[in-house]
Amino acid sequence: MNSLVNSIALVTVLVAAVTDIRTRRIPNQLTLPMMVLGLVLNTLGSGSGGFLSSLGGMAVGFALLFPVYLLGGMGAGDVKLLSAVGALLGARQVFNSFIWSALAGGLMALIYMVVNRAFSQTFRNLRLLIQGWILGVDRSEANLTIRNQSLIKLPYGVAIAVGTTLAVWLQRIPGLNF
Repeated sequence: MNSLVNSIALVTVLVAAVTDIRTRRIPNQLTLPMMVLGLVLNTLGSGSGGFLSSLGGMAVGFALLFPVYLLGGMGAGDVKLLSAVGALLGARQVFNSFIWSALAGGLMALIYMVVNRAFSQTFRNLRLLIQGWILGVDRSEANLTIRNQSLIKLPYGVAIAVGTTLAVWLQRIPGLNF
């Protein structure tokens, strides 16, 4: 059952990544059924323990990205995708996926910054964010959310796909899981 669930998770994140690249959206028609499927398969495979593991994974996936969504830093589809990964793989693996996704997302951001020659704008935005979060300075004029059409946006579904793939492939290697 574990290899089936891993395979379903990998196909899900691959479809989400391709969709996110093409449309900049991750549809509910993909994420919500995968949450339900994760709950069902884990329950069938491991009973109530599997159900609780799946539910916990879904909650952890949601909790890890929801604050970023609330701050306007990513779309709801990304949050639901990581929740679906959690429902399929459980709390520990969704956390590993999140860490690898953050690393992949950081690398993607650096590549986008270089390709688009956006160093000065990126550092200006970073300064505004730090002022807003730490110093309590109003950053409303900056409009540093995904709704701002002038900002470069990453298809974070790609980072989640890379992170989930790494988490699944590296799960048996000691020291490479968090």
